[in-house]
Amino acid sequence: MDKKTLPLVILLIVAIVFYGQILEFLGLVEPVPEPTTIQADSARVAPDWAEAEQQVETEIERQPAERLVPTPVESTDSLGRDTIFVVTNKYEVVLSSYGGGPVSLKLRDFTYRDGQIIEMLPDAIEATPTATFAGGTFSTARIPFTSNLQPGHYDATRDTVEVVYTYDNGSGGQIQRTLRFYPDAYHYDLTLSLLGTRNLGFERQYRLAWNTPLGVTEPQPQSDYELMEAVTMQAGSRETLDDFEDGKLRQTMDGQTSWVGLREKYFAAVLIPHREVSSVFANGEKFNVSTPEGSIEARRITAGMVMEFAGVDTLHDSVTVFVGPLDYTLLSEYNVGLEDMLDIGTTPFVGWIIKPFAIAIIWVLPRMYDYVPNYGLVIILFALLVKIITLPLSMKSFKSMQAMRDLQPKIEELKVKHKKNPQAVNKEMMKLYKKHGVNPISGCLPMLPQMPLFFALFSVFRSTILLRDAPFVWFINDLSRGASGLTDPYMILVVIMVVAQFLSQKLTMPSTAQNKMIGYIMPLFMGFIFYKFAAGLVLYWVCFSVFSLLDYVLFKRRKNTEIMTT
Repeated sequence: MDKKTLPLVILLIVAIVFYGQILEFLGLVEPVPEPTTIQADSARVAPDWAEAEQQVETEIERQPAERLVPTPVESTDSLGRDTIFVVTNKYEVVLSSYGGGPVSLKLRDFTYRDGQIIEMLPDAIEATPTATFAGGTFSTARIPFTSNLQPGHYDATRDTVEVVYTYDNGSGGQIQRTLRFYPDAYHYDLTLSLLGTRNLGFERQYRLAWNTPLGVTEPQPQSDYELMEAVTMQAGSRETLDDFEDGKLRQTMDGQTSWVGLREKYFAAVLIPHREVSSVFANGEKFNVSTPEGSIEARRITAGMVMEFAGVDTLHDSVTVFVGPLDYTLLSEYNVGLEDMLDIGTTPFVGWIIKPFAIAIIWVLPRMYDYVPNYGLVIILFALLVKIITLPLSMKSFKSMQAMRDLQPKIEELKVKHKKNPQAVNKEMMKLYKKHGVNPISGCLPMLPQMPLFFALFSVFRSTILLRDAPFVWFINDLSRGASGLTDPYMILVVIMVVAQFLSQKLTMPSTAQNKMIGYIMPLFMGFIFYKFAAGLVLYWVCFSVFSLLDYVLFKRRKNTEIMTT
């Protein structure tokens, strides 16, 4: 890679990494407003579950900064005497007759770093999801239901368990909420039945919302909050509801809707309707939380859909409620584009290039893990495999760079000879390249497949649950997280990456003043960008740099052999 083409590659990397900031600078997107700073250990907030429910004053106490892991519901006393517990192979669900639905839902296969099962309804103050009617004046979350089952524990690990909650207004109107739990699914079905809508005083529409914000599940909460958002699939396109104004979110979006839900870094809660829906909404807020590591921006978001039902006296609406991990293969099984919740391959202009690489990574790595049950070793082997595949390109690149190195004295002579005529220098250089059969662009050939592959790895490791809590060796016990600061032991891996990249560039790049400067700046620049990235991605880049050195050693041996035989 010569000194003319390398800066273009660097600019491309910077442009993609800082894509959002560049768009904001150019005025193509609105910048995110600065939220109000509060203290996490004392602040209280009144969130908007839906726009029409502004009159309902519900106060939720935020957790202290030192405990960002949500506190699950532990005591049945606070839930009432008619609490129902349902256990599947995936969930532990607590249902309350007040609101007729879950007030706690734990994922049995996933834990916080302290070993506690992850709670998807952290600090729930009402049953979720909830339905609101009559302009928000009537909510299922605030009425008592009667259940077809007696209070107690129910085992759904082998057979489906169905819970039917019924509310009768005494005037010929009835609401039923039927929940069906399956043994091995990360979803349950919710059917909402209205019998005698006129007697209930309902007409035209209601709102069904996931009304409890998701909580932090990872030891680095900032990375969780950065990916926390409301997402919908409308007319086959992934859309985010993120129009915050003055730290507040109150947004609706019209369109043919396949699903709407909330996501954070590795988990999601999604409502998938069984009939046509044409409008969704999201409400929330952003605020700064003080932590021992400094101030971070936190988010609380709820989302839902508007369900129309004009001119009917009896209504039966069903939705599939997915609550589980952001696993691409799992989500794709729902056949509604739910895998796009991961935001892999949706980047404007370049997403269509990245997505095939990302899907290939998601498919290959778990299968390699079946034979090598350590994702750190899997990443090393994967990097080696990529290097073997691109070895012919690397050899051609080294040959071109070596030729450029050999021609460097003659190029310097041309610069001195035509120092006042840059056009003449370029013309003579082209002649020189042609005479010696040198193609300066060929030095960049190995980067062509590596660039989309690298950004695909970044997308996969950033969004999918593949590497969550995956250990490698020694202090690297979680390949999904990056260094939290310069004193974090994970910085050792970043330092190794910087040193390996420096050595790789020093040995392979032509020795010019400009290249020397780039050789020092580029590794430091990449280290600055990488240190907060997932350790798995840093490990891949370390292997890429080390294997590039081995490629160069192989090239030099081959070249020496050719010289000896001629």
